[in-house]
Amino acid sequence: MYLSSVSSRLLLYDTNNWELKKSYGCYDGVLRDVSWSDDSKYILQVNAAGLIEVLSAVDHDVRSLQHVPLKGTWSGSFHRDGHRNIAVGTTSGNVKIWDTKNKTITKTFPAPTHPSCVHLISYNAKNTSLAASMINGETVIYGLVSNIPVLTVKLNCSKSISAMKFHHESRSLLGLATDEGHVILRDITTNKDRAFFENIHASPVSDFAFSLINKDVLLSSGYDKILHVYDIRLQNVVSTVRTSHTLTSLAINIENQVALGTKSGNILAYDLRDLTSPFKVLKGHEEEVSKVAFQPIRKKSFSNDVSLREEVENTSPLKTQSVRPRTSDLFFVNDTPPKNNIDMSPCSGDNKADSFLVMLGLDKSNMDFDDDPNKSMDIERKSDKHELRYRQLDAEKNISKISTPLTSRAADLGFPSPLYIPNGMEDVRGSLNNLTNIKQCQSNTANAQIDSKSIEELKDFIKLSLSDVADENRNYFLHIMMALTKQKLYLEKQLATMTQQVQNLVQNQNALVEANRKLALQIDQMKIQQNF
Repeated sequence: MYLSSVSSRLLLYDTNNWELKKSYGCYDGVLRDVSWSDDSKYILQVNAAGLIEVLSAVDHDVRSLQHVPLKGTWSGSFHRDGHRNIAVGTTSGNVKIWDTKNKTITKTFPAPTHPSCVHLISYNAKNTSLAASMINGETVIYGLVSNIPVLTVKLNCSKSISAMKFHHESRSLLGLATDEGHVILRDITTNKDRAFFENIHASPVSDFAFSLINKDVLLSSGYDKILHVYDIRLQNVVSTVRTSHTLTSLAINIENQVALGTKSGNILAYDLRDLTSPFKVLKGHEEEVSKVAFQPIRKKSFSNDVSLREEVENTSPLKTQSVRPRTSDLFFVNDTPPKNNIDMSPCSGDNKADSFLVMLGLDKSNMDFDDDPNKSMDIERKSDKHELRYRQLDAEKNISKISTPLTSRAADLGFPSPLYIPNGMEDVRGSLNNLTNIKQCQSNTANAQIDSKSIEELKDFIKLSLSDVADENRNYFLHIMMALTKQKLYLEKQLATMTQQVQNLVQNQNALVEANRKLALQIDQMKIQQNF
């Protein structure tokens, strides 16, 4: 996984060893924004002039794949469920949806009554709403179903929004930060504040982020060199970190690692479970770090991940001819297993196979089996690898129940199923017996090679399954650690309060003892005076 940061250049750091791996820059001035697509494949970068660019970090260097060729663009955000749709905010106050596959505008939302430059934009968790914050301090909420503005959020405490984003789980919770140092959580369903931290920073709030482990944890950074950690549910500050740098940006990943961009060009890396001091200081930038962002964890991974260039080279010859050499205006889908045996000949009468679906492995038209019984009988008389293909296909269907991404074997075969029977019925048991008889007539060398290949593929499938289980266990463990840390902080606060109360009791007791001593002395003096 990478940590991306932008200043005059885009830098990518490996979060395993925190070494600088890649660098990219072709613009003058400090870049404005950087973010990752939800599937962790592509980077969205906005330069100082507002030009939006889609980048890929799959190869050995960072490559530009596509520019958004719209006039007056100023801000952009990937859709929550991938990289195809990009929400674009313009200097004129309009919001548009750009389709990176077809390279067209699919939606244009009506401009508000008082339009202004859209400098922040964010999708909500379920992709049902889109928030656009403007320079004039208004935040317009667009409904992605009705395609109209459904709400305008206006803050009484400020007319300048410095940071804005939706909560990653709660679809109606919108976070806002201001130049006056306020942090507000607004429920867009009721248009009321869920939490309001007034003047929590002594200077403008530069950025904030929600924890990916605990949905009730919020972090904010400011130009006052302070990092705050909040409990949204209790609406209080649980921890405060004071640094010696002016903080300009903030990001947190699923391992509770916090990255802070600074005005001096350094990046401070903290562990949320120990905020006493940064465990790493990155000094790759020479100018202000305007934005930092962690690469999200892939939702789907393939054992045969290839780069964009390798993916194009491994496709069929006809498909390769239809793809022009890569330029900055091309956009490809990454991490898709190549389908080498897909029939895409121009003489085919069925044109329903869409190239984009084929690249994603979702096209069903290439999985139809031949209905010619004679061809089916000829194929049964071929090598025993047909039986192994059947077993592999069956194993893949079973493993797919746990969401393991697999390459479609039906498309790879390129011939009818050996289990086809002319009368239209498939007797699996009889077909297996026939295949077993065929297998006995083959050479031991071929069987050994095929068995070895099958075992290796099944091992890869098992490794992927174990990797998914390990990720779930790690996330569960981190969630527990976060809850324990939160409880520890609460108990420490209670203990400090009890300690102070005990000290007050001791002081009161000492005062009472002293008062008793003085009273006893006065009584003795009065007795002496009475005797005289």
